[in-house]
Amino acid sequence: RQSGKASEIRIRVASFECLHEIAALYYAKLVPYMTEIYNITVKAVREDQEDVGLQALEFWSTIAEEEYDRLTEEDPDLPSHNFIKAAAPHLVPDLLKLLTKQEEGQEQDDTTWNISIAAGTCLGLAARVVQNDIVPMVMPFIQENISKNTTPEDWRLREAATFAFGLILDGPEPKLFIDTIKQALGYLLQAIKDPHPYVKDTTAWTIGRIFEFLHDNTIEPSLITRETLPPIMAVLLEALKDESHIAYRICCAISQLAMGFQDHQGSTSPMSPFFKDSIAALLQCAQRHANYEHSKVQISAFEAINDLVRSASRDTLDVVAQLIMVVLPEIDKTFQLPATSAEAREKQAEVQGQLCGVLQVIVQKLSEEDDTKAGVLPYADQIMEKVLHIFNNRSATVHEEAMLAVGAFSYALGKQFTKYLPAFFPYLRVGLTNYQEWQVCLSTVGVLGDICRNVEEGILPHCDEVMSILITNLGREDVHRTIKPQILSSFGDIALVIGDKFDKYLEAVLRVLKQAMALSIQSAQTGDADYMDYNNQLRHGILDAYSGIIQGMGPAKCSQYLRTEVPDVIQFVASIGAEVTPTQEPDEDVAKASVNLLGDICSCMQDMSSALKLAPNKAWEALVSYCSQNENVQADTEWACQQIEHAVRS
Repeated sequence: RQSGKASEIRIRVASFECLHEIAALYYAKLVPYMTEIYNITVKAVREDQEDVGLQALEFWSTIAEEEYDRLTEEDPDLPSHNFIKAAAPHLVPDLLKLLTKQEEGQEQDDTTWNISIAAGTCLGLAARVVQNDIVPMVMPFIQENISKNTTPEDWRLREAATFAFGLILDGPEPKLFIDTIKQALGYLLQAIKDPHPYVKDTTAWTIGRIFEFLHDNTIEPSLITRETLPPIMAVLLEALKDESHIAYRICCAISQLAMGFQDHQGSTSPMSPFFKDSIAALLQCAQRHANYEHSKVQISAFEAINDLVRSASRDTLDVVAQLIMVVLPEIDKTFQLPATSAEAREKQAEVQGQLCGVLQVIVQKLSEEDDTKAGVLPYADQIMEKVLHIFNNRSATVHEEAMLAVGAFSYALGKQFTKYLPAFFPYLRVGLTNYQEWQVCLSTVGVLGDICRNVEEGILPHCDEVMSILITNLGREDVHRTIKPQILSSFGDIALVIGDKFDKYLEAVLRVLKQAMALSIQSAQTGDADYMDYNNQLRHGILDAYSGIIQGMGPAKCSQYLRTEVPDVIQFVASIGAEVTPTQEPDEDVAKASVNLLGDICSCMQDMSSALKLAPNKAWEALVSYCSQNENVQADTEWACQQIEHAVRS
């Protein structure tokens, strides 16, 4: 308290820094002190220098984040003291005043941090906690100032009001002000032409926020309809031609608009008439911002294209297919970029990665239906030629994006992808052995699984080398742990497609799986909450591996090689089931994989009744019960539950 009043500014700053650290670490202990804390923080915000005020605001932002977490987690052991709800009627007016303290030109720099941005951050966090009650606190300020244009300095009021409007969209129930939003959207579309660049920038951001939080099939009445969309699209596509910072916001808004149609039912959508022109405008925007300084705009344009393609309805899939021949020449252009400096090479890699991402999304979209999947085939040779060329670039980012594109491409082609395996395999090998860049290695292992499922026995000529690399990676301590569960899953993918030919790898794989089960059980017993997410990944990998091996090897080989493994597997599943309590459910995916594995065992091997009944730990029953009653996994585990029940009764 006393240091907050110290004569030296650095001491006052440090004291408030300590205060928001205390708020983060000791929230539950703050109750007796909150009245005084409110007084000294508000005094600092109103009267002290900006550096001190920033730290005082940070205290309230920290409290809002903590209370939002407690609100969403609904943990009875972590109650909220509702400090933000109590303070909001007094704090919000100060925050709204601070929104008008903008710096000229700050719209050009996303890294700017000043009192107006800090106040906006605090207001947005408070809105998530206060929810519906924030609307009457803020709407009068918005209505009074959003169109004010009496003096040259009134841009500050217009920007602050627009900013406040965008900030409070995440929190209140949409139905509370959907009618207000409909009216405001028309005004905002006009305000995108405001003479002040900062107002234009914030307006574009707010439009994107409206699409993000209020444009959804679940919200009635719909905000965006066939009638309201034409003027919206006209304004957005025109605004893409504006200055770079405006174009960036508009790209983000188009992304949010497209995502709102992603679950639209039917063969067409309100977006269909604008699909082709939107793609063309975004491509032009990306090309116009191809220089290094504006790479953020180019990336956001490509991401908007991806979201448009993901949400494309059936009547626009012909345009999606045509996009392939737009993207491939763009990839060609990247090889002509001068890569004489590290910066230039980074830019080349960035653009290639983005284009690979677009290609991946296009192929995935066309692969959703069998008849449109065939639309990829005419371009197959050209696609693979470009992607293999990109693999020659040593950039990790490009390698990862190109690898993911190959995974999608292999699904579209199915067994026909086998013809490309000889040319592609050297790059697959590079990715699998590149564990230093662990995200590249992780993506490559995932794509290996995709390719196995798609080419089936076509992977056989490469299996010896692939299995050798994977088993070596599992044994290395310097391989990132996130990769290892994915490797275990890939064993299941390989076994499933090569069948009983997997027996040559069985001894090594079973040894590894036994070690992984022991590690998982030991880790669970420590009760380390931070390790639980990883342990669930590890469990999933183990379960996938056993399921793939059992299904692939078939009854005869399973009885010959795997019967002695069954008790350990049942005990492993039981160790997962032992964690289920009336108040703690298992991870859905792990529970589903566990029960399906037991179903595979009971289906593939005879006389499993005694193995299940005589297991020292019968907690596997808790997982079967959970899956048979949980609607989310019921359908996916029905067959397995029947197989287990039949085995137990026989």
